Amino acid sequence: MTKKGDGPARATGSVEGGSFGTFNQTAGLSGSQDHFNYAFNVAHFHANDVPVTPVELLPPGQKAIGNNYDNMTYSTKLGAELSEHLTLNGVARYTDATLRFTGDTFDPVTFASFPAAAQSTQTVHQLFTRGEAVWSALDDRMKSYFGVNYTNHWNYNISPGNAMATITTGDRVKYDWHTTTQLAPNNNVIIGAEHETETLQTATVSAQNVNTAGYMELQSQLRDRVFFTANVRQDDNERFGEHPTFRLASAAIVPVTDTKFKGSYGTGFKAPTLNQLYVSFPAFFFFANPNLRPEESVGYDAGFEQPLFGDRVRFGSTYFRNNITDLIQSTFDPVTFTSTNTNIGKAITEGTESFVAAAITDRLRVRADYTFTRAVDVTAGLELLRRPKEKWSANVIWNPVDPITLSATVLHVGSFVDGSRDFSIPRLLAPAYTVVNVAAEYLVTDQVKVFGRVDNLANVHYQNPTGFLQPALGVYGGIRLANYDVR
Repeated sequence: MTKKGDGPARATGSVEGGSFGTFNQTAGLSGSQDHFNYAFNVAHFHANDVPVTPVELLPPGQKAIGNNYDNMTYSTKLGAELSEHLTLNGVARYTDATLRFTGDTFDPVTFASFPAAAQSTQTVHQLFTRGEAVWSALDDRMKSYFGVNYTNHWNYNISPGNAMATITTGDRVKYDWHTTTQLAPNNNVIIGAEHETETLQTATVSAQNVNTAGYMELQSQLRDRVFFTANVRQDDNERFGEHPTFRLASAAIVPVTDTKFKGSYGTGFKAPTLNQLYVSFPAFFFFANPNLRPEESVGYDAGFEQPLFGDRVRFGSTYFRNNITDLIQSTFDPVTFTSTNTNIGKAITEGTESFVAAAITDRLRVRADYTFTRAVDVTAGLELLRRPKEKWSANVIWNPVDPITLSATVLHVGSFVDGSRDFSIPRLLAPAYTVVNVAAEYLVTDQVKVFGRVDNLANVHYQNPTGFLQPALGVYGGIRLANYDVR
């Protein structure tokens, strides 16, 4: 996200290079003058040889071709204070990205699927803009926001052997308004509404969907120790009808021990996207499903956090559960050897998220996180695909001297149920894996920083999802310029 410009004109920039043909650059200029603020940014991300295809899946004599990715993104954020009460803001971002990757070839005679000898190409052009007017009243105790968002996208996909490319275009226009009113210090009420129209065009399909919604939220805080939030929302979806949702959340900090107890309860609604309903790619393998129903859910969580030793140590744990109706998930048909999205009648995800963080000294900080998740298709009595039961990480940050920051992270992902790359084996157990990443930064001056990192230090070879390699050992380095006064 582009930050708001403030103060004298300042420049930022960075250059990074390393493994897999990585060469990334960023540049920015921001500042403010009188009642006008501005920020301009450009970023280029490039990697030309990222191994993705496991060698054991290739036909004899065929070599793996690494992914090639190139992304140019331009963004700007402008603001003008027209008066004491009225401010205008504008944001724009344009992305031009191309990915060349190894897709799959399907043999209609043997029904075998294997990585293609030539690469597929996916190109995305996306424009996002937002204009906003902010009106302040009652000594800033009431603020109203009136906005309009416009997004346009153009997607181009072509696979080896296909004479015709799949081109998908569309746009999204959203008008929104919300007003925040301070009823009393730390007690606010928010009322808002939005209207969104989305369109999609392909060579064979032209589709549109409209969603109108209204909502209200109460944010309340009592004596710095009791917090409460309640919101309600009503969606009126052109394709899927009306759906009310709500959420209640609260937290309380116990005197003396400063233990924080927190919890929430709410409902959710998620309509299928037009892409899920109408876009098939690749056309011979993955098919859209225009009969998808929206996901609906009821979820709750409860947990605590405990600080110790003047908050130099903090630990906590939260239990969560979501009961989902009509969960959208990709499924494979072993008869037709094709995939599509379908609705799962009932699904449950539940588990715990726990952490402990400590400032061992003023220069040494550590944190560990652990998540256990049970994700089940209740209708079929099976575990949901690609949902690891266990996941944990540990992070250490050390500042041996002021200019230097060293860090290390260990990430472990437990085994999970998956299908083979082409889902000819619909259910298998993907093995667990552990990766170690290290990084270092050196502050040369207040504006100049050099940095380096090593990802997957132990060069662990693992697949996630099954059939797709994740990057092996990677070494990167660069220089970053921040807050350079260009006057």
